[in-house]
Amino acid sequence: MTLLQLQYFRALARTLHYTRTAEQLRISQPSLSYAISELEKELGVKLFRKENQKVLLTIYGQQFLPYVDRALSLLQEGTNTLNQMRTNSSQIVRLGYFQSISASVIPTLIDGFYKQYSAEHILFHFTECSSLSVLGQLHSGALDLGFSFHRADWAESIAVTRQNLYLAVPSSHPLASHTSASFFDFASEPQIMLGHSSSLRDNIDHAFYEHNIIPNIAFEVRECYAALQYVSLGFGVSILPWIPAMDSPKIKFLPILEQNEEFTRTIYFTYDRTRVLSPAAQKVRDYVLENFSLNQESLEHHASL
Repeated sequence: MTLLQLQYFRALARTLHYTRTAEQLRISQPSLSYAISELEKELGVKLFRKENQKVLLTIYGQQFLPYVDRALSLLQEGTNTLNQMRTNSSQIVRLGYFQSISASVIPTLIDGFYKQYSAEHILFHFTECSSLSVLGQLHSGALDLGFSFHRADWAESIAVTRQNLYLAVPSSHPLASHTSASFFDFASEPQIMLGHSSSLRDNIDHAFYEHNIIPNIAFEVRECYAALQYVSLGFGVSILPWIPAMDSPKIKFLPILEQNEEFTRTIYFTYDRTRVLSPAAQKVRDYVLENFSLNQESLEHHASL
């Protein structure tokens, strides 16, 4: 099995037309047919079949194509990495994260990294999206590294910090005079909830379920800033992580305590263990693991200093 045979197979699988594929590859049609035939002989199965003058993938071809795509993509990644190393050009690390850590965790990480590696030609390409989207883009290869609340069997996920969650109440609310609140303190209050696409919603739904509470949902919103607007207008209360917009005289933020422990969720630093990271991404990964994993000081602790 040769690299050319795999490239020819993928090209033909995309066009399903021998003449057009041969033209794209700039080879003769007999050469293409011979390469595919030899590949089929080696694999012991037919990869293509003809039906009414049309070329179609067989079930074997359909199963084989994703593996060929993955193998050729990995080879291209390796080629790109070597080219970067050879030319000593700036290396880009694609880092994904969710909104609520964009103003604290990410600046702390980047500032510390550049202080330690000031001479490195490493640049960051940032993607801010949902926690679940970070995980999906890591798996597809669109991101190198990311922060997420979600985990998967293909991902290496290292706990780096626990994010405190607070109860946001209008400053005129009776609970505003309290220093903290339990779930039972606000069990009957109208709740401003994030939608089900948010990982925070999963955390909150689970917490209410564990306390045997059916929440009184007044509004569902897409982001934390919208929830804060509704709280400031007195339409209800909301459970949220700390974000810069919380610094408002119209809203009071209370730690949520259960058995003297604050209500938190764990943030994971994540990457796809099935992919080979570039040298630049490896350097960033090692920096995070050495400085910010939970057996070290957390990112949020560093951000508060």
